[in-house]
Amino acid sequence: MIKFKNNLLIKNIIILLVSGAVAKVIGMVGKIIYTRAAGVSVVSLYTLITPTFMLLITICQFSFQISISKLSAENKYNNKKLLITAYAIGFIIDIIIMMFILMFSKTIAGLLHNKALYKAIVAIIFIIPFITISSIQRGFLHGKENMLPSSITNITEEIIKIILIIIFLPLAVSKSNIHAVISIVIFNIFTEISSILIMQKSIRKYVKKDKVSINKKIMKDIVKISLPTTLVRLISSIGFFLEPILLSYVLIKNGYSANYITLEYGIINSYVVPVLSIPTFFSFSIASALLPNITKLYAKKKYKDFNKKLMKLIMLSMFVGLMCLTLILLFPDKILELIYGVSFGVNYIYLIGPFFLILYIQPTLSVGIQAMGKTSKLFYVSLISIITKYLILVLAGENGYGMNSLVFSMITGIIITTSLVTFIILKELNKKP
Repeated sequence: MIKFKNNLLIKNIIILLVSGAVAKVIGMVGKIIYTRAAGVSVVSLYTLITPTFMLLITICQFSFQISISKLSAENKYNNKKLLITAYAIGFIIDIIIMMFILMFSKTIAGLLHNKALYKAIVAIIFIIPFITISSIQRGFLHGKENMLPSSITNITEEIIKIILIIIFLPLAVSKSNIHAVISIVIFNIFTEISSILIMQKSIRKYVKKDKVSINKKIMKDIVKISLPTTLVRLISSIGFFLEPILLSYVLIKNGYSANYITLEYGIINSYVVPVLSIPTFFSFSIASALLPNITKLYAKKKYKDFNKKLMKLIMLSMFVGLMCLTLILLFPDKILELIYGVSFGVNYIYLIGPFFLILYIQPTLSVGIQAMGKTSKLFYVSLISIITKYLILVLAGENGYGMNSLVFSMITGIIITTSLVTFIILKELNKKP
């Protein structure tokens, strides 16, 4: 039984778990509507640009949710000054990203073997600023241990997305598959704006109306925290970005068609992985609520309490993940049919599913690393994992394993990342008295 002395931590975990569960259920309904309204072809095309989308999001977020959360929790800076400085950094990053998209959208679309997708990639430009702002706001409120506003946004975003899908997606699909993909990208603007408005209302009570300017000291502190974490995420995002490009190159070289690759890649990343990832909301909720609390424990050198709390939460994440995973592995066809209205992908679930059990503890492990101030080591973990993962993909692809090459590489990535992060945490804890 896990006992917390910190009532606020319990409250925040409950808020995040309940809101996460509600958002997950609503999101699942949205997935059902989306996949059935869009069809496999549109879903597969959108899946092809998702790695590019995620790479750009990783850069524009600049790990603000972690850096601003930490600085906000420390309360050593003026709240308004902290936010304005963060917005200034975000603005500069966003301009660079937008220029990059305009210059290389056609090149990226060509590498994905579908030149028409460049229009959908260009559409990402309009979303970037809103994602940056909401990321900063979310981090600020988490630092104040006020989880309710961002939890509400998780639910409202899913509701708005469903409404937009029901009203506008069928119209876009009737025009063309590319129009549909562009629409799905653009929907994110409305969900992000809704989140910004909700969180801004709560932020007002922490911000005074005095005039402040950008602070260089705050800027250095944000960059110092955000840069290592972003580099770690960037390695993963670049790997994810290169994944469909590398997979297409290897499989086309070995006789597979581009249409087959697009379809199967869409099945794995739009149906199989989302189903297996359902339990991760629990781990992410715990990790988000845990970060300020566990950081304070480590900073105060309460290593035994830190270790005890971290280990119990890891076990809890694994236990919940095991229950969900068992259900998924027992009834994969029924779950796929219920959520997406399809039955394909069962073979992939059986192959990769058991390894997702250790994936469910990764968010909690990452929080442990961040609290220890060892985020820079995650860069090397990601680098080793990505290199090994795609080496397996190429070797398996060259030896005739087809789309299973992708599955084997995903399994490799899960095992290596979890093992290395666990090793780092245990090694650091053993150094402490």
